[in-house]
Amino acid sequence: MSDRIAITALVLLASIRAAAAAGPDVCPKQNDPAAGPLAGGIGPADFGAVPEACGSTDASLRVRGALLLATTTPNYYGSILGRTTLRGRYQLGERSTLSFAADVLDYGYVNNGGLASRPISAGPATVGFHQTFPIGAVTATSLYARLLLPLDTARDNGVETGLELGASIRAAAGSRVVIDGGLALPAPLDIVGGQAHGRLAPVALAEAWLRLRPWVALAGGASVRLMAAPEFDLISAAPRLAARFAVRQRFWTALLLEFPVAGTDRTDLIAGLFAGFTPR
Repeated sequence: MSDRIAITALVLLASIRAAAAAGPDVCPKQNDPAAGPLAGGIGPADFGAVPEACGSTDASLRVRGALLLATTTPNYYGSILGRTTLRGRYQLGERSTLSFAADVLDYGYVNNGGLASRPISAGPATVGFHQTFPIGAVTATSLYARLLLPLDTARDNGVETGLELGASIRAAAGSRVVIDGGLALPAPLDIVGGQAHGRLAPVALAEAWLRLRPWVALAGGASVRLMAAPEFDLISAAPRLAARFAVRQRFWTALLLEFPVAGTDRTDLIAGLFAGFTPR
């Protein structure tokens, strides 16, 4: 009887170890169209955008725009923001990844009872470290830290920097559905005239990806952005829709649409177009 118990315990232990070792299988293989959440929002250099739970080596170009039309206000107000972001990740090991992103082109046009626009600028940039922790055979989580670098040609006075901590999770719900989510805790810091002004603006994300074909996947979900300090307020609640396509073996493209429906941020629409390369 004791031998049977020992054998059963050994089998269970081996199963647990095998499941733990199989954890990374939930992570995308090769050019998976359901590779993880696309960076959203209008933050600088993806600062405050929940990243993928799984590491990888890849590079991408993101062109995004934000539209605000406040035609019902006493004084007409509208804005168009455009930004181009380069992003790269390098997988140091099986579970650790470095990331870098930079806004290489930034433009804004505002109509506020008159016309105004700011010159084209570049920056800032971010650098991050991500550590993945597999949990069983169908779930992976990660913790990450990301630093906002004060490299911004649009700022004549002062600088903006900051630190972001967060966590991501990815879980397979069958062979075709993957659920992604996470929490980002960006804490930007503005330094102007020798005075520092910091704030904490958490972001929560949840979405589900459906693989329609080996080369295309669709996603639906929502993000919530808050102002937690120095005061508490809802910045935005935004449903989001995404589509991602594998092009040939190593290239991919994607589209992300966000529709803010509540909060102090009156942006009506955020759209992002992505093109990427995954070498393996």
